[in-house]
Amino acid sequence: MSGPGVVGAPAGGLALVDQLLRDRGAVLARIEAGRGLTGMMRVFVATIVVGAALTGAAMGSFRGGAQIGFAAIKLPIALLGTAALCAPALTALGRGLGRPAALARDLALVTMALAVGALVLVALVPVLLVARAVDLEYHGSILLTVGVGAVGGAAAIAVLAGGLRRAAVRDAGLAAALFALIFAVVGAQGAWTLRPWLVRPRTPEVPFVRSLEGSLYDAVLDTARSATGRYTRAEAPLPEAP
Repeated sequence: MSGPGVVGAPAGGLALVDQLLRDRGAVLARIEAGRGLTGMMRVFVATIVVGAALTGAAMGSFRGGAQIGFAAIKLPIALLGTAALCAPALTALGRGLGRPAALARDLALVTMALAVGALVLVALVPVLLVARAVDLEYHGSILLTVGVGAVGGAAAIAVLAGGLRRAAVRDAGLAAALFALIFAVVGAQGAWTLRPWLVRPRTPEVPFVRSLEGSLYDAVLDTARSATGRYTRAEAPLPEAP
């Protein structure tokens, strides 16, 4: 038998990706039962890498050249790093609320959530490409990119919340809210650490990563102000004439 929430025959490869899109309840049931976690995580990780690489390349197309490759490499690193850091937090949180500790199961749940988030990001790649085609200015492109990331993150958090509810965790709503906060902070900080994603137009050379300047909150606030024409920093230096 098959259907929403029913644990049927194990699916792998593209069949599991299709199940992520059509019947996440069945995938969550397999994870909660601890069935075939290693095989599922391999598919989830591959989905994250491919989806994030395509999305990163679309982000990097704002500058073009080497930045396309840099962003395609960095976004999978950011998502997989988020999974590695958040899974132990989920285990500790669940244990505190009466759920039996199982790191492998929680890692599978987090990678599943991020795989869904990566699929959502891929679905939004055309939005980024259209913005590039119409030459959306830098600060507007930054805000659009943040918005795309927020949509993908929200989809991942929804999957995590569904997994906690399915596990009948005591105070599942509180657990989901707390973990959503942890997940969002870790993911955002990872993306901030690995910036730039688009690269300022006046930056002479494309760096793989840039030195840390201020906080993520300050950067988002400055970008929002700059998008409306209110600048709070000096202009980036123009390249020196040869």
